Amino acid sequence: MSDPWALARYQVIAAYVALFPARGHRRAVLEKLAAKAWVGPDGELFRVAAETIRVWTRRYRKGGIDALADAPRPSRGVTVLDDAEIATLCALKREVPQRSLDRIIRIAEDLELLPKGKARRSTVHRALVANGVSGRGAVLKKEKDLDRFEADFPNELWQSDMVDGPWLPDPKKPGSMRKSYLYTFLDDHSRYCLHGRFSFKGDSPALELVFRRSLQKYGVPTRVYYDNGATYTSHHMKHIVATMGILPILFTEVKRPEGHGKIEAFNHFLTNGFVAEVAASDITTLDALNEAWLAWVDLYYNDAVHGETGEKPRDRWRKHLGKVNVADEGKVRQAFLWSENRTADKSGIFSLFGTEYQVGPKLAGKRFEVRYDPEHLVEVEAWHNKAFVERIKPFSVQRHRRPQVEDAVVAAAPVRPASNWLGHLTKKRREQNFIEPTVQMLKEAETKQRDDAVSAVLDVLVARLDPAVVDVTAVRTAVERFGPWDAARVAVVLDAFLTHQPRDLHMQVYLDHVHTQLGARV
Repeated sequence: MSDPWALARYQVIAAYVALFPARGHRRAVLEKLAAKAWVGPDGELFRVAAETIRVWTRRYRKGGIDALADAPRPSRGVTVLDDAEIATLCALKREVPQRSLDRIIRIAEDLELLPKGKARRSTVHRALVANGVSGRGAVLKKEKDLDRFEADFPNELWQSDMVDGPWLPDPKKPGSMRKSYLYTFLDDHSRYCLHGRFSFKGDSPALELVFRRSLQKYGVPTRVYYDNGATYTSHHMKHIVATMGILPILFTEVKRPEGHGKIEAFNHFLTNGFVAEVAASDITTLDALNEAWLAWVDLYYNDAVHGETGEKPRDRWRKHLGKVNVADEGKVRQAFLWSENRTADKSGIFSLFGTEYQVGPKLAGKRFEVRYDPEHLVEVEAWHNKAFVERIKPFSVQRHRRPQVEDAVVAAAPVRPASNWLGHLTKKRREQNFIEPTVQMLKEAETKQRDDAVSAVLDVLVARLDPAVVDVTAVRTAVERFGPWDAARVAVVLDAFLTHQPRDLHMQVYLDHVHTQLGARV
């Protein structure tokens, strides 16, 4: 027996099927039928759009009256995943409650707990809800909306902040735990995480080391934007900024760090996306934490499409390399040197952080300035009257007390994490020998690519034109200004042009024609 709604739909299309109007008249018939009200199986009137009538007609002609029936409703719940896969997804959520749907799917696929592409976000969400493990904390709304802004190009503005890291075993106090801190620098335009490093102290040396690496790897920003923390407002930070030629520091409004919008959002993301994952890893040392951090940044954050920009942070930052200023290593070194005043005794000995150094006779018994890198105290510089005098190495090795013998502690067997995703990323980064290229490396690669493009176009021109008119400088200027040009396309355009033009015209004539045919590119 036919479905009641199939019969009602046939009633609507019957006149159209019987008339079979010719081309040019079909739309009018469909509109006329769509203007009518029809009686459904339940006795209530219903109307149908002209396009729906056309679709029903096509279905009827292909499958008869049965094709007009409603398709059977799918069973409610999750049917794509089996019970074991659902249990795995729920376990991943319970293990680290901060995991988002996208991250749960990514982890399950990376660790080969689920076939790639099998689970969609909606499917995973239904599975978690059905098992009572879905949910997120409430988000507190700000009383005042913040103005939205974005730097126009990479390195126009960098933001930085410190965030609390996980607790780790204290290497100096067995049995005790110690809190870690993370300083990061973020490019405002691209949201690219330039560099970051965990340490046990959130002090100025820890911040300046991250800033220094960011400058060495990614060049000099136009401005930096900080909060009002003591490490950011210090005299030495202002000295660094001024020495590197960066404009005066921008600070957030007092007691309102939310103006630091992008770095605050990044901190929230890394707290839930990285710090929370440490609990599901076997990380116990600061070195292992930093290695896992770099793997997470390189293979996950910087390589994922950003929800705000619609681009990967790494790709967006590299799009405008021409605007990036490479940092001079000598200037970087001088900018980050710390300074202390010392007076040497008659033999030239003075002390710095418990280590003794000896200056030459010229400074013996005098007061002078010591410039040093707090991360590299194996050599310091002596300056007098703002002039460099000499470099000095430690005079004697600092003595250490014999470590006390600790009572033997029987440690419990470590619990093996169920889903060590950070360990997976770290292993993958090691296998790839991942090296983040510096600005200099990227610019050299870009220059080589441009030179190769010029050479390829030049080869095409030399093979087709009179040697006397080939101008290498003009070719390079045209390709660098309007390119890149594909040499194969240049050859096609030039061959067509030379079928009715001589081969000894001025070089610019050929270049203008190629440019016109290929179109200018930015």
